[in-house]
This record gives sequence, structure tokens and C-alpha cells, in this order.
Amino acid sequence: MKFNFYVALTLMAFVFATQSQDDLRGDRVGWARLKTPSEWWKRHAEADPVLMKFLRANTSLNLDLKWNEADVENLHDMNCYPFLFSQGVETVASAKGRTNVAEYIRRGGFLLIDACIDDSVTPDPDVFFARQIQWLAESLPEARVLPLPSDHLIYRCYFQISEGKPPHTHTSWSQRDDPRWTKHGLYEIKIGSRTAGVITLSGLQCGWARVGSPPALNHDIACMKMLVNIYIFAMLHG
Repeated sequence: MKFNFYVALTLMAFVFATQSQDDLRGDRVGWARLKTPSEWWKRHAEADPVLMKFLRANTSLNLDLKWNEADVENLHDMNCYPFLFSQGVETVASAKGRTNVAEYIRRGGFLLIDACIDDSVTPDPDVFFARQIQWLAESLPEARVLPLPSDHLIYRCYFQISEGKPPHTHTSWSQRDDPRWTKHGLYEIKIGSRTAGVITLSGLQCGWARVGSPPALNHDIACMKMLVNIYIFAMLHG
């Protein structure tokens, strides 16, 4: 399973600005939520079509407007999608689930892990982050988790993300600058020279969930722009 060449052809449509968006749309590319034992795995899933519409409106990507799921216990289902979104992998305890995630990534799949900002879901972002690192070290020992520098391409590959750091919905949601969250940028899951995934402590999903309930805040739109950049970077460079 190697997606980059196929999806790169789809994304080449970006340069043909004189054509209509419908003319530019290539074959359908994929996005799905990873179904895990966590009770939160599909939190805000009903708002995913908002994000899909934003992707279709702002790029030539042809994504389903419905949300899809890929069960961590079914590698075939996972392999149908070049990009999987997860609320966290630390609850995947079965040997089969662990092996499937590792094999999915090794075959070229891209995994985005994003922490929910709700304190009842993620009471401590540092603990959440540590658990993802530990799980990856045990299930995918060749992986390294590294901070992405502020000048990394992911912050400018499509939208220009100000200051080279991701928006943090926890700050706008709680109306306070909580350093437990805002100290975190983006982290890459590195396999050799390849960026095979991204971990965020930004609550990007909480941004597009609020966009579906107007009025949308600039901060929430910024979350969707960050996600667009992550998706495009994953398809072209992951």
C-alpha cells in the first residue's frame, strides 16, 4: 500500500487555477476515523462533514462528505484509507490491533492523533502525549516521535499558518492561556526518513466541531486550515 504517487497526481490539479473546481477533482481520496476501544473514538464525528466541505471548497480534493470508520481490528478496512484520524491509540490493547496499526503505517499509511480539549476526555495533555509515545514505542519500535520546527513545510504547504505553530482550541474554548496545552506544537511520527504521522495536543477536531454551530470563530477556521495542511503534507510527503 503506497499512496503518495496516486494522490500526488490528484493534488497536481491545484496548479490549474483557470479550471472549475469540479473539473479539477481527481479520483476520490480517503479519510476515516480509526475505531478503537476508546469510548471517545467517534467524538465529534457528526461534524466531520463540515471539515470535508471545507476541504472540497478550498482544494481540488474529492473527499466523501460523510464520515468513514476503519476498525483497528481489520487491517483491510484500514488499508482502504491513506489517512486515518484517531483520538488516541493508547487504548488499543489487543495484539491484533497493535500489529494492524504498525503494519498500516509500515505500508505507507498516515496516522493523525489529536487530543480532545475537553478536560473530561483529556484531563492532562502531558499524560496523553506520554501514553501515545509509550504505545508507539511498544507497537512500532522503529518509530521516533519528534517535534516539528516552526519553519517546517507543514505550516505553509497550502495555508500559511501564522507563527509556525498550530492553533490551540483549548485556549479559545476556556478563554485562558493554559501553558499545559499551548507549549505543545506538532510532533511527527518518523519512520526512517518518512513522516508517517502527526500527534497534536491542539484539539483541532474541537475547532471544526464548533464551525458546524455558527457563528464560527476565526480560531475554529484556523483549525481546519491546519488540518488541510496536515492532510496535504501527508499525501505528498508522508
